[in-house]
Amino acid sequence: MSENSQDDQQIEVEKDAAAEATTAEPKPEAAADVPVRIRAKRQWVNLRGNSLDARVGDDLIGTMGNDLRAYVGKPRAAALASVPEAPADVVEAIRRDLSDVGFFVHMIDLPSGPEASSIAALESVFEGIAEIGMTGDDIAVAVGGVRALSTMSFACKSWCGGLTLAQVPLDPATALLAGVTPLALDLPGKKDRMVTQDGSARYVYCDLDVVDATRTDEAALLARALFAASAMADSDKTFGRLFDRANDIAALDRAVICDQMVDCMKSRGKIVSSTSVAVRQSIDYGTTFVHALRPLVGEDVPSSTLLAEAMRFSARLSVAQGGLSIDDMLTQDELLDRLELGYVECAVDPTRMAAALKAERFRRSNKFMLELPRALGRVRLAAVKDDQLAEHTTAWCSSR
Repeated sequence: MSENSQDDQQIEVEKDAAAEATTAEPKPEAAADVPVRIRAKRQWVNLRGNSLDARVGDDLIGTMGNDLRAYVGKPRAAALASVPEAPADVVEAIRRDLSDVGFFVHMIDLPSGPEASSIAALESVFEGIAEIGMTGDDIAVAVGGVRALSTMSFACKSWCGGLTLAQVPLDPATALLAGVTPLALDLPGKKDRMVTQDGSARYVYCDLDVVDATRTDEAALLARALFAASAMADSDKTFGRLFDRANDIAALDRAVICDQMVDCMKSRGKIVSSTSVAVRQSIDYGTTFVHALRPLVGEDVPSSTLLAEAMRFSARLSVAQGGLSIDDMLTQDELLDRLELGYVECAVDPTRMAAALKAERFRRSNKFMLELPRALGRVRLAAVKDDQLAEHTTAWCSSR
């Protein structure tokens, strides 16, 4: 065969190979948007007179039956309480799981919204577990938001000396609050948050799919604000870890968010279980400001924004008193910005703001003191003079 013929054949082979490569279907790429599954992290959280078994991660729903059976020994009755908006598939998976390990499951309806924190809601829960015939040897599982889970916690702690409670929160803020620092109950006549309680839940199952760890709504932003407030009240090391994670949290890194939720629950438990009253009081960092300003700014301003503003306001007041350095104040500001927590933009009258802050404190104390940061990771109640309060409320309101 001549050299020209060989060259022509080689050219034809190369053309055929090129054509085949061009017409071949592209190989499917790995789905980049599929979230990495997070193995559950388990953390024992210290409470006053109790401890909380907190679990955060993926695939937790449908796995609690064996834990609860082992805890009570011999399974009998189980109350499964849920709010109307609880996903039906989640509630059903829990019901089947409890039934499979031997519990006879009874369903209880929990209210949602502001009425879930009322004495009437608590009485309704008592009536439900009484109708079932629950004893202190039985268990309860509650699925819902922070108000419903807090009320369920109050009922279980009081029933027969203590009814074992497992909580399944529906959003990240509820996961941080309901088990460790449940909300107080409201009394009729605008006496809100007057009947307080310590955390009493035995288990918290925070499934990242159920709470939706990558959400960006108000529940997620409130969780971020709670991250910051809790770290400021715990220690400088805790604050430093959050500061380093803040950008990843804002970028919705599920693994980092999981780690921070565990860290935050541990911090809040450490604070509320402290033998020091001054340390325990620091858990309320920012809350006086939030509750005082809520009637002044209306419901359109998110609670996450109010809590972030509370921390900014408190830090500046502490700097004026000589308790916090300017560098620490600016570091807290940067953390809040990294977490993408906003600012209050509506107009507020400084005189009304000062009066509201005083009224909120005097509802529960005979002394006017605010939770002020003294360093990164250290918050204490401090007395505030009238002229100092007026100066800072005027400055804050004029900057809106």
